[in-house]
Amino acid sequence: MKMMHGIRSKLFRVMAPLARLKHRVTDIVFPTVDRFYRSVALRAHNFDEQWYLEQNPEVAGYPGPAWRHFLHEGLDTGLSARFFDPNWYFKQNPNLAGARIDGWSHYKQFGRREGRPARFLYINAEEQRSVRPEYRDWLAMYEDAETDIRPDMEAFADQAGLTAWFSVIWIVRPTDSPMELRASLDSLKHQAYSQFEGLLALPETLPEDNRRLIEDLILDDERLRIREVPDDWSREETANKLLDEASGDYVAVLDAQDVLGVGALFWVALALDDQPGAGLVYGDEDRLEITAGFRYDPEFRPRFNYELLLSHNYLGRFLVYRRELVESLGGWRNGADSSRDMALRIFEAEGREAFLHVPRLLNHKTMNIESETADPDVVREHFARTGRAGDVLVLEEAPQFNRVRFAIPQPWPLVSIIIPTRDRIELLSMAIDSVITRTTYANFEIIVVDNGSVEPESLAYFQTLEDSRIRVLRDERPFNFSALNNAAVRASRGDYVCLMNNDIEIITPDWIEEMLAFAAQPDVGCVGARLWYPDDTLQHGGVLLGFHGVAGHMHKFLKKGDIGYGGRAVVHQSLGAVTAAVLLVRKSIYEQVGGLDESLAVAFNDVDFCLKVRAAGYRNIYAPYAQMYHYESASRGTEDSPAKKARENSEINIIKSRYGDGLLDDDAYNPNLTLVREDMTLAFPPRVQSVRDRLMALRS
Repeated sequence: MKMMHGIRSKLFRVMAPLARLKHRVTDIVFPTVDRFYRSVALRAHNFDEQWYLEQNPEVAGYPGPAWRHFLHEGLDTGLSARFFDPNWYFKQNPNLAGARIDGWSHYKQFGRREGRPARFLYINAEEQRSVRPEYRDWLAMYEDAETDIRPDMEAFADQAGLTAWFSVIWIVRPTDSPMELRASLDSLKHQAYSQFEGLLALPETLPEDNRRLIEDLILDDERLRIREVPDDWSREETANKLLDEASGDYVAVLDAQDVLGVGALFWVALALDDQPGAGLVYGDEDRLEITAGFRYDPEFRPRFNYELLLSHNYLGRFLVYRRELVESLGGWRNGADSSRDMALRIFEAEGREAFLHVPRLLNHKTMNIESETADPDVVREHFARTGRAGDVLVLEEAPQFNRVRFAIPQPWPLVSIIIPTRDRIELLSMAIDSVITRTTYANFEIIVVDNGSVEPESLAYFQTLEDSRIRVLRDERPFNFSALNNAAVRASRGDYVCLMNNDIEIITPDWIEEMLAFAAQPDVGCVGARLWYPDDTLQHGGVLLGFHGVAGHMHKFLKKGDIGYGGRAVVHQSLGAVTAAVLLVRKSIYEQVGGLDESLAVAFNDVDFCLKVRAAGYRNIYAPYAQMYHYESASRGTEDSPAKKARENSEINIIKSRYGDGLLDDDAYNPNLTLVREDMTLAFPPRVQSVRDRLMALRS
């Protein structure tokens, strides 16, 4: 009876929300366990098993249906599950009336691919009435079936005359499972691009069953050759040894936990045809649950990003190197972070031009791969080789990443903080007080640009500013953010200028040190801070080009404590632009590019300025550990009047005409991610050309 009571309790916890969702309550009593299972099975037909396994991958080996695991174990341990709502689905799609198929089956087979909306009941998770398309929907819509694209790839490689020859070093461990070995080796064997050799490194103590499996898989394939290696060789030692007998112009190192997409080598060969001098080619990756066969957690990466590489190996696992370059650098060095070490040495040897990103899902990492922790010694050694002075610190928000703090010039240079304002003294006083009382950097001046304040409280406040570091410049021209700042920069005394809005409140006392450490680097231009709304959601985590056709803020409205897509909300990185709400730059660079464009009076003048700085040969940096609150546009209000809208549209048109389609191809972003929302979710559709389209263009 105790068992029956527990089952009925679980049943109520699952069924009662389902009943409420359908706007009725039904009391159900099951006298036997068999009747209980039969009844739940009716709902289990609407149980989203794949979603359950994606959210709870440890369930994959359960010997039974996933819905039964949820009811017996997952519900009590807090695992999340969801049930499809077929009634809502049919109401939203009246053209399906009379269909000889249930709603859940129709959605899985047809509706998801057709983009039809769906509703689910979430248990042990936040309920969502309607859901955005998920990664599996994205794959179903936009990733061509392997059997469909193989002929196109083979035809393209032949007609385009692709000539890259690859050596793939495949390293096996005694602990690799037969399922991993088969999936990984099959993916190598069945590449659509056939111009490669495989050097298979098998340890001496490999279980005999696994050895026979490998031998059977490579039977009659002369491209694949087995090499015996001692058990005590590291991954790097094995790769270096087999590098000596590799014949390919390019070499890659794989493990059994890597399952290549059918077009992996094809896409790399095609990219190398466009950029034959590349020293390191990398692509995008996701994760693969081999047992259940689903893919999840895609990692869509930017082009080469030096500051991002200093934080961790964002390049991934499937890396293709120019063989002679690896040989000239002495091969791979031992260590868990050896791929990042090699990438930094390639950067030292050949610069950013050596790196080539392929925005395709080239590799699928199996679940047995542990998350890598960045080794700070790799960066310290890079600094020692290049003569850069700096510390590698613990990134407290995400300890798997490194945080770099370059040395600040000595003696400390003067930083001129420029704050335009008009009345709203409650905001300005907050900004100035927080700078004066919280800032640990001592050598700064504040220039308040009074743009025609008229309120008595404002004029009285200016008279109280007796700190010798503060000056007030009166400028009564009509509001023009660019012109006000340009005039103040001309009047500034500092070697560095910091543009700051009047609605900023300092959070981190060492904000100047953090930003100046980057701005003082000879190849760095603008440096931006991490800005929070008062409710602790993210206002500015860097600017990405292309959002809404022009630019937008990365990770906007992200909650504090969330590290963002790929950790990019909390790690330093180079970006196309940063906001001028808090922007630090060398005064000489500001003057070199002509300052802010005064034809852009309010909007996008910071984007334009950053792009001019980038065109002059400098990188713009997001420094997330300089943090402030930003009461955005509190003093100017929103752009809601016809005149303001017309002015904003005019400024948008200036930016679009000046930079054109280049706005839609940001080096710091990825064409598989959206330009519609500022949350770095998937693009529907992605902005990449299919192999079939490339083939048609070639034939024409």
